[in-house]
Amino acid sequence: MKLWRTLLGAAAIALLPLPAASAGADSASAVAIEAAVAAHDGAPFLAGIDMRLAPGWKTYWKNPGDSGIAPSFDWSASENVADIDLGWPAPRRFDDPGDVTYGYVDEVVWPLRVVPADPALPVALNIAMTYGVCSDSICVPRDADLALTVPPAARAEPSPGLPRLVDALARLPQPLDDPAALAIHWREAEAPVLEIAYTGCPRPCAAPQLIVDGPEGVWFGVPDVRRAGDTLHYTVEVGALSAAALAGERLGFILAGAETAHIGWWTP
Repeated sequence: MKLWRTLLGAAAIALLPLPAASAGADSASAVAIEAAVAAHDGAPFLAGIDMRLAPGWKTYWKNPGDSGIAPSFDWSASENVADIDLGWPAPRRFDDPGDVTYGYVDEVVWPLRVVPADPALPVALNIAMTYGVCSDSICVPRDADLALTVPPAARAEPSPGLPRLVDALARLPQPLDDPAALAIHWREAEAPVLEIAYTGCPRPCAAPQLIVDGPEGVWFGVPDVRRAGDTLHYTVEVGALSAAALAGERLGFILAGAETAHIGWWTP
């Protein structure tokens, strides 16, 4: 997380957006790749995969929920890259009857922290992306092949696209300033339930959406939320027979607001 914060400051140096069309003729989505520098000096730099969605369509988070298609990214064909770290912006939770999903509408940018291998050579980003877009009536699998070359140089100039990547970094869930603001308990009186008390949103703060980031194969229901003074109480049904079924797992509790998102952790 410190590395992402470092890039947030470094992003103010420069940004050069370079669009790349998504595969296929469907106009539901368009994908682009962009970089925060016109040229690299060997230091890690910020890039991003930018998706725009037509009205009425959505795409999905790493955990799509009860349905949907999680996106996947393959950058193994990239050249002069020592490492790429992909960030997942906080999603929205869509509460449809019998179908809870997590994803994005309108637009989303997945930030990339790119580490060049050799400062004297160009960085060639070649990313094969598979994803799904859904409307109320249909889901469509999509593929996109994205390419961007960032040449070596001593410095780069800023670009008008800079705010978009900075905004994308701001949507990455940040650790709670006070971890004690989140208290989590397991209850098995009637059905397995997680009870979450959050004191980080006093009145008149609007209650953030709660998204539980748990292990694959474990279902989490739609949170019920109520306020008692300055404390928000969330109750979430869990598709596990007991806390022992989650033993050793580290659950993330994302609190997604309109502009920012925070995350706290809990291990049963």
